[in-house]
Amino acid sequence: MGVLKVSYIDVVVIGLYFIGIVCMGLWISRRQAKGSREFFLAGQQMKWPFIGASLFATNISSQQFVGQAGLAFTVGIVAGGFQMIGAMCFIFLAVFFIRTYMGLKLTTSPQFFEERFSPGCRTIISFVNLMMIILGNLTAALYAGAIVLTHLLGWDVGPHKNILFWTTVVLMGVAAGSYTLLGGLKAVIYCDFVQMCVLVIGGALALVFGIVKAGGLGAVLAFSNTNSGSMWSVVHPWYHEFGWLPMLTGTFILGVHGHCTDQDYIQRALSAKNLYHAKMGAIFGGFLKMVALFVIAAPGVVAAKLFTELPEGDSAYAALLADVMPVGLRGICLAGLLAAILSSVDSGLCACGSLITYDFFAKFRRNLTEKSMLKSGRIIMAVLIISCMLIAPCIRYFEGLFHYLLYIWALLAPPVFVCVIFGLYYKRANAKAAFTTLIVGCVLGFIAFAVLKFPVLAEFKNSLPIYLQNKLNIGFVITIICTAVMLLVSHFSEHTELDKQKADYTEKAKTRGILPMTTGQQRTYRIALGALLLLVITVLIIFSPLGVGR
Repeated sequence: MGVLKVSYIDVVVIGLYFIGIVCMGLWISRRQAKGSREFFLAGQQMKWPFIGASLFATNISSQQFVGQAGLAFTVGIVAGGFQMIGAMCFIFLAVFFIRTYMGLKLTTSPQFFEERFSPGCRTIISFVNLMMIILGNLTAALYAGAIVLTHLLGWDVGPHKNILFWTTVVLMGVAAGSYTLLGGLKAVIYCDFVQMCVLVIGGALALVFGIVKAGGLGAVLAFSNTNSGSMWSVVHPWYHEFGWLPMLTGTFILGVHGHCTDQDYIQRALSAKNLYHAKMGAIFGGFLKMVALFVIAAPGVVAAKLFTELPEGDSAYAALLADVMPVGLRGICLAGLLAAILSSVDSGLCACGSLITYDFFAKFRRNLTEKSMLKSGRIIMAVLIISCMLIAPCIRYFEGLFHYLLYIWALLAPPVFVCVIFGLYYKRANAKAAFTTLIVGCVLGFIAFAVLKFPVLAEFKNSLPIYLQNKLNIGFVITIICTAVMLLVSHFSEHTELDKQKADYTEKAKTRGILPMTTGQQRTYRIALGALLLLVITVLIIFSPLGVGR
């Protein structure tokens, strides 16, 4: 066993925080949900601060603090460009999507595809959503947490490191699963709110203490990479792995898919008590995403200046906290980081439970009571968390956590993105076109993954143009192909009466049974929307060659 990299005081603080947040979740869960809708949608009584905080904590969690900080350690602040695009996608969720979702009275986001297209499309989307949440959220969170804990406790070296890694994964899965299985989405959202506060404070402290340790703000901003120039620019040449072209195309597509169609996000928006709280929750989540640029990506860059010999980027954030933070305060920051694991696991678990319960189980077992669905949902979630514990350690065979996540997101998002956009804004789109688009897109995604990752195809990959060797660019190419398939099949196939009815039903959902915002609420929402847009533009200019990214 290696050397403990934190003090025993910090270990006590971390332990107390873990116990406290689990007890809080269990306390909230003391009043058992009476039915599946209350369990999975929190009784649709949530207000915007809690919705926004949970949207933030669902995404900005251990995967980001470990994976995205690790990416920033390697390529610079451009890793935070994903947060800026995410903030814009939350704007799109508020402006273009959420009103229709609420009007359709969805219980899961894939239900949109049944209401607009067909049950077959819903099944495919549910499966894609499940794969992305299980592989991209649940397992990644458990892996990220194990990386942090084993590094801090000195368990990442020695003959028993693999056993200790597995043990850590199991302990975290049991802790997160306990209150989620009892309290459902309500317990998840309230715990996420607390964890969001600690995450932001911890990240900000890590940045400040890291800058001081690195020699001050001037020394940090002057830091550059010999391969890509300034580490403080989010704008890079088009041929860069995260250049302006793949960021504007591929990242935007996976951002809209993730923030505007994925179940773990939409589930929170659908828990809102009315339209105002749903929209403001998304906008508040966008503001928090911009904060993440400074509390996740920026500390990763600071760590790159301080720890030039660090073997892997995924350990950068934990190493920064262990090295620069004072005793006690370090424990609080680490506790917030480790509690983020619970946030990702509880969110993904609840989202997957609702997807499987409503979109699969309920279709095979009709006429189920609410209590029966609730019981089935809990059993499904228990099986899920155990499965994810078994998968999580396999992520170590990728070149980094965030690269692993991007492969999943970028190559599965295109067909879903195309079908949602056409479903909302192209009345000619029909069920046959959507089904064909989803099948073609998924097949192309798996082929692209094989080309990019399978060693046997490495020679073929290297023979491709540099543009097509980038997973984000390939995601955009798949999107173009899916768009062509959607248009061609829609145009040349029969537009049945049922297709017309579904298109009209979806279009009219924006005004169906939704309590409109008051004049005051509209004014507050518009001010918040404008302020978020201004913030995104300002930060983009600052972290560009026109600002500190020279």
